[in-house]
Amino acid sequence: AMCLSTVYNQKQEKLAGNVAVVKAENGRLVFTDILGISTAVEGTIESIDLMENLIYVQQGERYGA
Repeated sequence: AMCLSTVYNQKQEKLAGNVAVVKAENGRLVFTDILGISTAVEGTIESIDLMENLIYVQQGERYGA
């Protein structure tokens, strides 16, 4: 079964949806969705809820990967 997650920041703003892959890369987090579209976020993972498929990020700056 495929588990896709939604990523939110500390302000409860949605950063990425249908996330299939999470990577830590060059001091940032890169979230890639099922279509292969990546979103890079400066920040750290605050928590991951695997039951609800939610990832919470303590965010700095946001930009495309």
